[in-house]
Amino acid sequence: MFKLLTEEERYKVRHEYNMRRAIVMLSALIMVLVVGVIGLLPSYVLSNARQNEVLERNRIISTSKQHDDNSSLEAWLIEINNELEVSSPKLDTDRPSDFIDKVLDQKIGGVRITEFSWIKAKDGVTLAIGGIGRDRQTLIAFENSMNASSHFSTVTLPISNLAKDKDIDFHIKFSP
Repeated sequence: MFKLLTEEERYKVRHEYNMRRAIVMLSALIMVLVVGVIGLLPSYVLSNARQNEVLERNRIISTSKQHDDNSSLEAWLIEINNELEVSSPKLDTDRPSDFIDKVLDQKIGGVRITEFSWIKAKDGVTLAIGGIGRDRQTLIAFENSMNASSHFSTVTLPISNLAKDKDIDFHIKFSP
């Protein structure tokens, strides 16, 4: 049928045919690009984020003085290790917390302990407690319970503490 057309009509048909072919090719190209962009966009975004992260880390590392401060870091580490060694539990042989626990185990009702004192001298350890007793009998009972305990040496209350009848302040010194 194409041969039966006039020259002018053939030109129009050929032009229309080329126009439609170009539109189909352009549509196919656009489709391929859209599918490619949609398929590659997530990996592009992730790789771009990783690249920015690496660049930021390199910038931080290059600006930090970590490479030049190795000697100061080693000195700091030695100092911290020395402090940890000093505070090591194996060096704590006196255990003041044990003393406090033993005193609180012997405490009776009516006695309120307000202070603990731990004095370490060359010849030994002196322990002291202070507080308030409700009355004389309660304070004497507390002294007897401390004496009955095998944890402490002889416990003596100063006589001057027993001058009052109620709310008696007391200070007891003894050694474990």
